Amino acid sequence: MLAQLVDSLGSLILVALTIGALSPGVRLASGGDPARPGPHPVVWGSLAGAAIGLALIVVHQFSIIRFDRQHLTLTTLEPTVALFVVLLALVWILGRRTLRLLRGARGDFLASAGVDNPIPGPWRVVVALAGFIWALAVVFRASQSVYLQIWSWVPSSSTVFSSTTFLNVLGFVIGIGIAVLAGASVSMLCTRRPLLAPILLTVSGVVLTASHLFLIVRLLYSLRVIRVSRRTAAGMSWLVNHDNLFAFAAMAVTAVAAVFALIAARRTSTDADVAAQHRLRAAGVRSMSRRSVLVLATLAASATAMTVGRHYATREVELSAPEPFDVVGDNVVVGLDRISDTHLHRFEYPTSAGPAVRFIVIQKAGTSFGVGLDACEICGASGYYEEDGKVICKLCGVAMNIATIGFKGGCNPIPIDFTVANGTLTVPISVLEANAKIFA
Repeated sequence: MLAQLVDSLGSLILVALTIGALSPGVRLASGGDPARPGPHPVVWGSLAGAAIGLALIVVHQFSIIRFDRQHLTLTTLEPTVALFVVLLALVWILGRRTLRLLRGARGDFLASAGVDNPIPGPWRVVVALAGFIWALAVVFRASQSVYLQIWSWVPSSSTVFSSTTFLNVLGFVIGIGIAVLAGASVSMLCTRRPLLAPILLTVSGVVLTASHLFLIVRLLYSLRVIRVSRRTAAGMSWLVNHDNLFAFAAMAVTAVAAVFALIAARRTSTDADVAAQHRLRAAGVRSMSRRSVLVLATLAASATAMTVGRHYATREVELSAPEPFDVVGDNVVVGLDRISDTHLHRFEYPTSAGPAVRFIVIQKAGTSFGVGLDACEICGASGYYEEDGKVICKLCGVAMNIATIGFKGGCNPIPIDFTVANGTLTVPISVLEANAKIFA
């Protein structure tokens, strides 16, 4: 669940913040009042991009048609970068004209009553079309990696109707929900403070475009179209492993803007000679405060998921500590009373060759036990751990059929000789010594 949440949120948060600032920015550049309803080309472009991205993944996964996603990415990202430059210029140039002419440019919202739209009709069409296409392109790009997560909803050790699958789906949905809420909260913040729209669009959009440029360079390098120095290649590898820095940069600036908006709202005077005017100002202050807090809350949730959540989602499973045993003659001996609980027990014998040989024991039924090395022929000596009553391979995540532990095949533990008699389980030391090379 946590891994699905982190991955879906990480893939969308930067795009969501940018789209959230773009929608009121396009509205400003079209000569409209962001605080009032109107056309939503950015929203429709985002939905169209998500739909096309889904269609592409479905066709790629379920038909004989196979897309070269590297070349497709290059083909779509290069015009996306160019279009952003044009769109940003339109938002700043035309949006500033709107802010100058409409009342409330320095207040909590724009009041367009009695003011003609200052942007000519053809330019409004150009802005709306540019916003629609750019939103479509960036969501199309980001949605593909999100949709590909669907194929990891059902682990190889579970079924479609298992609790694990349900939790994976829940984490996936929550991650998308947080990203969408973050974008919506930024959009609502900008409708109350229109001056923030071009600023936040510039910051988030430039960061997003920088990530696009970085991806273009990576693809050209992988296709051997360009060459880079070793130092540059090392820097690129570092950025690939820390790609969330792009999102954190945009989140930090957005959080600062929200804090300033919250402080400004708290300092705004609501005094007025007319009671109705006082109530109106007080409502504006509350609205601004709530929107600022919502932005900060979603950013805090996102940052927590992408740091603490990622740490727990990707941390390596620790094998349980080896348990004590007795050595009687040439055998390792374990009392049945210590292993007759249907749980996994791990033991470790230091061989004369040097490596410590681990073996596991689990009660299957009555006096029937599954005994094998803590290693398999496929995944090596990575070991096994117990989770929710299942014995799982640490390396590949496959859950063992406990009834088959002690038999050869698949990812089962490598079986070893043992005997059960007189209330003890006995493993010959010679068997453990013979398998020392597996753990070397």
